[in-house]
Amino acid sequence: MNTTARFSSTIRRRLLPLTGVSLVASLALAGCAASSPTGNPDDDTFVLGVSEVSTEIPFLATLDDSITAKAEELGMETVILNGELDIAKQIANIRTLISQQVDAILVITGDPTAPIDAIAEAQEAGIPVFAVNAELDEAADIVTYIGASDYDYGVAQGELLVKALPDGGNAAVILGLLGGVPQVQRLAGLEDALKDHPEITIVEQPSDDFDNQKNLAVVQDLLSKYPEGKLDAIVAQGPQLYVGANYAQEQGRDDILFIAGDYPTQIEDAIVSGAIYGSVDQSPVVQGETAAEYAYYWLTGEKDKVQQPQFLIDLPAITKENVEANPSGWGF
Repeated sequence: MNTTARFSSTIRRRLLPLTGVSLVASLALAGCAASSPTGNPDDDTFVLGVSEVSTEIPFLATLDDSITAKAEELGMETVILNGELDIAKQIANIRTLISQQVDAILVITGDPTAPIDAIAEAQEAGIPVFAVNAELDEAADIVTYIGASDYDYGVAQGELLVKALPDGGNAAVILGLLGGVPQVQRLAGLEDALKDHPEITIVEQPSDDFDNQKNLAVVQDLLSKYPEGKLDAIVAQGPQLYVGANYAQEQGRDDILFIAGDYPTQIEDAIVSGAIYGSVDQSPVVQGETAAEYAYYWLTGEKDKVQQPQFLIDLPAITKENVEANPSGWGF
């Protein structure tokens, strides 16, 4: 995967022979320039720019693919620039998309405030901006936000924990990347969901940084600290828990119920096997397709179809009761 930019297959084929030529010039030469006032007035193809925090994370890669597929279905081109988990690079990528005169920009970032100035520049240039997957600060001048509520995500995990432990018990919560919006908001939601359930006690809150190997190490540590009968559940804010849960199953630790976040194929398989009790499904496919559709509606004058100030996707709980009817749409 190109670590600098991840283009749609159509655009990549057109650009590879044109090293050193700007994207705008390349699109113009290919006869597919944007139809914005600054683009080619003779071509009605919209160009959708995506400033992505990282194209290497499987969840976000699936999101990107969904954006590209839906955009192509709607007759739009996509340009996806990789921020490589570097906020300065992502901000620069937004400005690059502005200079390339794309018709609309989707911003997927882990920092709610840093891109605000660059987003304002896009709006000043007449380019509408949409936040996807991660909410931006209220000061950001965007059309709308498409994605999940991390707070509601945490509430859903808390409700799943209450269902898993009807008689109460001790639980550990494995946090994601500390200080990030998902970690902070998901924990707040979970804690609020447990306020009326004093029978459930959170005994530890280690972090795995949303990393598979760190998750395994954290779970191994918890299994060592808490012998059978001392810990009833482990909740993780991300899907990496399938690694630790499968390990626990191999060790015969069926005394602990595991609750994950997100729903890749690995979590689906672990629910089927019984290694994981359940998870909260935050579909990257729904988010990507909706984002592309909203951009298209906005550009084609169907603004009444765009829900503002946000469109929140559903966050269904998946357990053994409904896993068969809800196949996963992505994997690591």
